[in-house]
Amino acid sequence: PKFMNFLNLITKNNFFVVIGNMDYYGGNRDAPVYQNLNLSMENYDNLIIGLTHGHQVSPRGDHSQLELISIEKSFNILISGHTHKEEIFLQNDILLLNPGSVTGAWSFIASGNPSFITLSIIEKTGEITLVLYQYDIRATKFKDIKSYFVFENNKIRHKY
Repeated sequence: PKFMNFLNLITKNNFFVVIGNMDYYGGNRDAPVYQNLNLSMENYDNLIIGLTHGHQVSPRGDHSQLELISIEKSFNILISGHTHKEEIFLQNDILLLNPGSVTGAWSFIASGNPSFITLSIIEKTGEITLVLYQYDIRATKFKDIKSYFVFENNKIRHKY
């Protein structure tokens, strides 16, 4: 609760919380499994961004299952986690994002290096810019990887 109150103080807008596998043992048990943000674009399309922890997906991070969740929930972008492995993946006009772990939390498939993603959307043009930041623990430096997409006609495609 203290951390949630702190986040409420420093955010300009609402932030979204979803339940994760460890929340059942003493975290925010009342959090929903899914949250979504609807953005009205100037071309009258609605971009829907979904958020889920991803612990309900087995095997972990399975793209086909994440795509099915996105279709079922009408998400154009789905941000998920649980694997702690950073990933930007476009599949059948759906953008699947996994920011990894900002603390570099261990998992069977992740590098253990801290990572996070920033997502910028220009509502007028539908341009989407993603920056994946990865901190290389051995080299003690950040690397950033930029990806560019466009949302038009209710579909996401690579910009270049």
